[in-house]
Amino acid sequence: MHITAKPTSYQCNIQCDYCFYLGKAAQFSRQGWMDDQTLRSFIKNYIRAASDNVHFTWQGGEPTMAGVDFFRKAVALQKKYGGGKKIFNALQTNGILLNDEWCQFLKQHDFLVGISIDGPEALHDRYRQTRAGNGTFKKVISAIDLLKKYGVEFNTLTVVNNINVGHPLEVYEFLKSIGSRHLQFIELLETSKANIQFDGRTDVGNIIDFSVPAVSYGKFMSEIFKRWVKYDVGTVFVRQFETFVSRFLGNGHTSCIFQQACRDNFVMESNGDLYECDHFVYPQYKIGNISDASLSSLQSSRLTAQKQVLSSDCLNCIYKPVCNGGCPKHRIIRGGGGQVSYFCAGYKTLFATMTPYMNAFVELARNGIPLEKIMDIAEQIESA
Repeated sequence: MHITAKPTSYQCNIQCDYCFYLGKAAQFSRQGWMDDQTLRSFIKNYIRAASDNVHFTWQGGEPTMAGVDFFRKAVALQKKYGGGKKIFNALQTNGILLNDEWCQFLKQHDFLVGISIDGPEALHDRYRQTRAGNGTFKKVISAIDLLKKYGVEFNTLTVVNNINVGHPLEVYEFLKSIGSRHLQFIELLETSKANIQFDGRTDVGNIIDFSVPAVSYGKFMSEIFKRWVKYDVGTVFVRQFETFVSRFLGNGHTSCIFQQACRDNFVMESNGDLYECDHFVYPQYKIGNISDASLSSLQSSRLTAQKQVLSSDCLNCIYKPVCNGGCPKHRIIRGGGGQVSYFCAGYKTLFATMTPYMNAFVELARNGIPLEKIMDIAEQIESA
């Protein structure tokens, strides 16, 4: 079980054009930030229900707006209720508020920091701007420099949109140049209506311009994969690639998007309300409150039921065993008597590129050869 906590709810100190969570203002406008009682209930109950390793993820909105003292309280409560369990903390941030005090705290308590950055300055600033319309790139780079100065472990999260999708290798090499060795790319899709499913029917409007075209996304990831598999296996970790390596080696997906069921990845709003998924924080997906819920019995039952209803197009697809229809949020295209992921064509492009290399990974593992050796034979696979 994993719970992502949102101490400041939807509130953020910048205004990214594509942010899906800023739209929660109408839903949570009367709700304040997380108070001490909710924080205590969360940490106590979460640790009690977790295994020996307890992973706390703090997200937003922008969680650093809660202030470093809020997180000092969180760490103190983790120590109080830890009971000998090993505690891990991860903080996803835009980096704007990070300063020396923050970085000293993050280093002292071994926080893993996720920094949102969409590429070089012109690509990043296209959508990630302040409320006054100014770019945030320089402030984000300053935050990354501070993290490196204090030795804080960080990774990067990049939203793939209609602009940066045209620059795959530029984005990839830039992220490596700033010191990121763990990269996550998020395919962007938003529509003019909330993507809420009712009894298998998705209510959507027009696809918003900043969304990434499906095939373009597939080509973007394919270009990065071909660079990665030739030069960076074992030194750079890309979440999308790692999940497929894991799947082909028989260990299952590490990314929820391609798993068979939506399970064990919940989100907690600032008032303690629990929902089945970060992308489905709507009343019908609420499953309790941290103060009274039995965490050991939490289930993403509604989303799992939706995810497992596949169209005939999906059921007959050669990639079904590794894709499982993708994320329910993305199923907005009619096909095969049901719904198909908007990204279907893009995923197929990526899968076709990766499959020969994935089969080679399996052979390497079967023969006890380090997976990094794929870089020695990548040219041969490409030309086969």
